[in-house]
Amino acid sequence: MTTQYDIAVIGGGNAALCAAMTAAVAGAKVLILETAPRAYRGGNSRHTRNFRCMHSGPLGPLIEDYSEDEYFVDLMKVTGGKTNEKLVRLAMPSDWSFDGTI
Repeated sequence: MTTQYDIAVIGGGNAALCAAMTAAVAGAKVLILETAPRAYRGGNSRHTRNFRCMHSGPLGPLIEDYSEDEYFVDLMKVTGGKTNEKLVRLAMPSDWSFDGTI
């Protein structure tokens, strides 16, 4: 049995999911095609949990500490190790981290 779709969205990142939701709300039958393993789905959206901001204390009930080391490891993963380590280390000193107070 073949399933018919009105739209195929390639990828499962933030922009793709927004496009898929917009099409679905407009009445289209949408197919999302994503090849990333489950742990990496969502594209760069998985990094927005911390607004790409290191912090040394919890900012809310669902967010734990996000250290410089964890940030660096994540950055190296998503860039396939092609990040300029010197530049990254220059841009992410711990005294720039957000402590959760405004």
